[in-house]
Amino acid sequence: MTTADRYILREIGGPFLLGVGAFVVVLAGDVLYALASLVAARRITLEVLARLLAYKLPAILVITFPVSTLFGALLGLARLTKDQELQALRLAGLSLTRIFAPVLLFGLVAAAAAFFTNEYFAPWANRQANMLLRRAVLGEALPQVRQQVFFRGPGNRFFYIERTDRDQTLHNVMVYEPAGALPRLITARRATWSGRALRLAEGVVRELDEKGFTRYEARFSRMDIAIGIDSEAFLAGEKTPDEMTASELRRYLAAFGHQGAAPASVMELHRKFAVPLAAVVFALLAAPLSVYTAQGGRFLGMGLTVIVLFLYYAVMSSARAMGAAGAVSPALAAWLPNLLFTAGGLVIWARQDQWASRAPGPTRAGSVGAPS
Repeated sequence: MTTADRYILREIGGPFLLGVGAFVVVLAGDVLYALASLVAARRITLEVLARLLAYKLPAILVITFPVSTLFGALLGLARLTKDQELQALRLAGLSLTRIFAPVLLFGLVAAAAAFFTNEYFAPWANRQANMLLRRAVLGEALPQVRQQVFFRGPGNRFFYIERTDRDQTLHNVMVYEPAGALPRLITARRATWSGRALRLAEGVVRELDEKGFTRYEARFSRMDIAIGIDSEAFLAGEKTPDEMTASELRRYLAAFGHQGAAPASVMELHRKFAVPLAAVVFALLAAPLSVYTAQGGRFLGMGLTVIVLFLYYAVMSSARAMGAAGAVSPALAAWLPNLLFTAGGLVIWARQDQWASRAPGPTRAGSVGAPS
């Protein structure tokens, strides 16, 4: 890393930290606004409100890091361009690609920080926030397992659990297996986890005919059903996607099947990677755009940040709606904003660094990357 690289990183770092602070305050204000009615009704105390904000902070940072990368790159590089320091680097023989290399490095670091936060802190914090809010409003915590409802499990099985203990012992369990020559219904008084199998105790196995009558019945004292995943992955299905890590969500989709999963869950898996990588996309876009903000200074940089974020949010919202409706695949819906803005950044970068094929000619003095 050269002295110029470190200098550019310092210029970006200051506005980046300013952007992190500003956007955290704005997004925290949005959380406060959503909870204002509960505070006014005294359904949650100020202590609970402070804990909720602390739990929401990791999820806020995941969004803030990419946005602040755009903000920092635009303002920091615009200052270099306005003071003709960028032009001095170009006159020294450096291309825009080489000059902006530390900007992309900064975007990669911000993306890594966002992904690390989203994978190791945000899921746990989101779950704690949801449990705290439910306990404060309804006086109860979220159950670990859905009780007294039927739900689909791995291997095209359907489960019913009457109640569960704190040690994850399940009581009055029903397992329905529709696949095979004869559907099978298994009932048991208790069930516990044994590795990747569900161990049933004191139960009955019934095979049913096409009319639903019992053709075969046998009692058992113990019976193991191979689930294929451990209890943690099985119970992860009871979490919302924002309460699950990427690895948990991937295991859940693999076990329950992409066809049976909601498009929103598949989309959320891809968004766990697409949202952090938006920092790289914004760095790629902000680097060449900063050349155009030289004359307008910081105010034009902030205005351009707002415009880019508005367009990105509009594309992201439209893509998510199309993905939920089945108009496009969930994977494409999650990655479409990044793909479009990456293409836009490459086009602007090509024009600035003369990547596009055009007639060669001398560069005018006093211009920055403008072909003659």
